[in-house]
Amino acid sequence: MAERRMISRKIAEDDRFVDMHPVSKLLYFYLVLNADDDGFVGSVKMINFLTDADQSNYDELLENNLILEPTKNGVYVITDWYAQNKIEPKIYKATEYLSVRALLFIKTNFAYTTNPDEKDIISPVDYWVKQGRDKKTPPEIQAQQYLEQFQETSKKVPRSVEETSKKVLAQNRLDKNRLDKSRLEQNRPDQTKKEKINIDKDNSTSTSSIYNNATTENKGNSREKDGVDSGVNNQLDTNNNQDTVSSLFNYLNGISTTDIPKDNKRLANVFDMLIHNGYEIEDIQLGINNIMNVANQMPQYQDKQSLAKLLIQHLPEYTKQTLERSSSND
Repeated sequence: MAERRMISRKIAEDDRFVDMHPVSKLLYFYLVLNADDDGFVGSVKMINFLTDADQSNYDELLENNLILEPTKNGVYVITDWYAQNKIEPKIYKATEYLSVRALLFIKTNFAYTTNPDEKDIISPVDYWVKQGRDKKTPPEIQAQQYLEQFQETSKKVPRSVEETSKKVLAQNRLDKNRLDKSRLEQNRPDQTKKEKINIDKDNSTSTSSIYNNATTENKGNSREKDGVDSGVNNQLDTNNNQDTVSSLFNYLNGISTTDIPKDNKRLANVFDMLIHNGYEIEDIQLGINNIMNVANQMPQYQDKQSLAKLLIQHLPEYTKQTLERSSSND
């Protein structure tokens, strides 16, 4: 833990700060002093003892947007941390609360926010940190750089329904249909019959005649059967996906205190996209588990609308990361 931290006059002399209770001001100073290099404070018992602060003082800081809503485990985030502090790369140590940081965004004034819909966002905090926590390049340029990088990455790794390449989806559907059709043809009754006739061919002339007739009939009806098979495959594919999507909704609502309806089309589309991209239901369930572990620590994601939005935005990424970690462990 560093021995020195900085507090900006812009913050300390702002009306929202000046009008606060003296204990709340002192609490803020101690939170900043004890924060890690990303502005997170995970233990406040000693701070409460030193400042005589209670919940009302934390509430006052929260109301003035000086801290973010704490997690269930009591992790506090200093909203204007990077607006006040600059830690050199050679001594910077990332926070241990990475699951909390993964849900934050950095704004053009280098303040934290949990709302991805704010207009003045540069990028997710994780991306900004990985790029070196740049405060020299104009925020507008950084935002454009992130957008270009995001669009390039989304061509290779789908991150949301809207950003998924239609070409990738179409190719995956085509490959899956081919696989399903191949499996279906292996189990078709007429295919089994043909194999049986081939075996009997050497033993019976009459059987050979039957085989020839069957072959001629099959050739004559090949186009018709291909059309039927294609329709059957498409229907099977649709039905299987619907069943899997329904199963994923059941799994999600089984581990969550909320009840997200199955007619949530955007979330259903995310599930369907992941299925089409080759992820097994177990992979998607693990991605759901990881997001729920994070959401359970953040009170703002306890209602069904916020949780659904979190899943829509992050499930593809979390599912991919889970699968990559599993592959590396193997």
